[in-house]
Amino acid sequence: MKHRTLSLILAGLLTLSLAACGEAVPISDDTTAKEGGSDTTAAETGETSGVPADLDLNGEVISIWYTTTSVSVAETFVDLNTEQTGDILDDAIYNLNRTVEERLNCELSFYKSDCLTSETGTEVQKLILADDTTYDLFHVVQWNAAKLAAEGLYLNISDAPYLSLDKPWWDSGYMKEMTIGENALYALVGDYAVDRTRCLDCVYYNKEMFDDFYKNPDGLYQEVLDGKWTFDRLREISATVWSDLDNDGVASRDDRLGYCINDYNNLDALFYGTGSRTTSRDKNDNPILVMNNERVSNVCEALYSLCFETDGAFFSGPLYEDDVKNRDIFEDGRSMFLFGFFYTAEAMREMQADYGIVPVPKYDEDQDGYVSDVHDIMRIYAVPTNCQKADAVCAVLEELSFEGYNSVLPAYYDVLMKNKYARDDVSATMIDIIRDNCKPDIAHIYGDPFNGLGYCYRYMIQAKSSNFASQYASRESAALVSMEKFIDQFTSIE
Repeated sequence: MKHRTLSLILAGLLTLSLAACGEAVPISDDTTAKEGGSDTTAAETGETSGVPADLDLNGEVISIWYTTTSVSVAETFVDLNTEQTGDILDDAIYNLNRTVEERLNCELSFYKSDCLTSETGTEVQKLILADDTTYDLFHVVQWNAAKLAAEGLYLNISDAPYLSLDKPWWDSGYMKEMTIGENALYALVGDYAVDRTRCLDCVYYNKEMFDDFYKNPDGLYQEVLDGKWTFDRLREISATVWSDLDNDGVASRDDRLGYCINDYNNLDALFYGTGSRTTSRDKNDNPILVMNNERVSNVCEALYSLCFETDGAFFSGPLYEDDVKNRDIFEDGRSMFLFGFFYTAEAMREMQADYGIVPVPKYDEDQDGYVSDVHDIMRIYAVPTNCQKADAVCAVLEELSFEGYNSVLPAYYDVLMKNKYARDDVSATMIDIIRDNCKPDIAHIYGDPFNGLGYCYRYMIQAKSSNFASQYASRESAALVSMEKFIDQFTSIE
């Protein structure tokens, strides 16, 4: 690949910069990711799962409901029930399932539903309300199914046996943000299906185009470490590279662009990447609304500018197929940037030009470090309230996540993401920065119980407005009512 030698040199320099310039990319005490990536497995540290070595499930069948049927070809989901295909991730998951079956003397029976991932919440709700006990465990999409916790449809597993939720194969920080108080936990996030990592947001940039304009293909990496990768810098680069090839005076897909931007998940990444919060917690650990402030208002105005007032920016709207068109433009070398997720790299294997991977830009240079978000299509694990074998399910979940941390996560994160999909050595440093600085917000996770305030910047942009105050005011009263009900669901646990 071009500039391989230079990248190797810069990789060493960036490693030193990380130590010397910690202020540019701080990893705070409340970072929710597992610090240090997956370089050290539990096996190497001598840690063991919470399942006793002599536990025998006596051939118990654990029925697992899931789906991979996406509404968008731009979104991809890992199949939980693979065969040995020679693919690194497929084989890792296959071996994981067989290892857990043998270890616990059980059978994992997977049901791959044809349900669209956008409808998992509706489908699972129907099954549980009908008291259908066919399935012992559900793998559901966060944005449409996490909210079922507020309806009492998931089992509280805060005190369930076998689950060692403080161990690194569980994302305790993310799960903490998903709950209220100390006595309730309705959903699990761990290293089994690797969605927590695959769905992290990031920005891809065309290194060859960057070299054409700035004479240093790796220059954006240093800007990231220096804390200078911001909204303003994104706009500046976009305006610089834009060429109005069709001479119509506006940015279009026929031009050479700075970037394309959609009006949903790209906005999520950019908004939360500014460190903006919809909620905080009070002294009782209850969520409280904190977004109605001047900084968030300024961030929303800046988002509007990124969509509608930036030279070389093409606003692509809500159509899912537009995401593929945006990716195609980037792959064809006609766009400097692509807003995406780690999983986006899987679809760009044939791209000829080298690309780099960097975090979502900061709002400004005063922002304390980069912040990443997880695409809300991430799947979470939920045990239904009518589960007939909850203890066995929890043993299986613990073992799946433990083994996934030791085998599936390294296969994806270290082998595929850092070595196969990344086009240079420095990207691995950027990938760690992204993964180590994920800070979820309960309002973004659950959506409806907060009357959509965790997404209100979306609704503002979709209305082609920059008036955050108006959008917030239209939702606040109803949000406070629904939040109270939501909080009661968690705090009423005996």
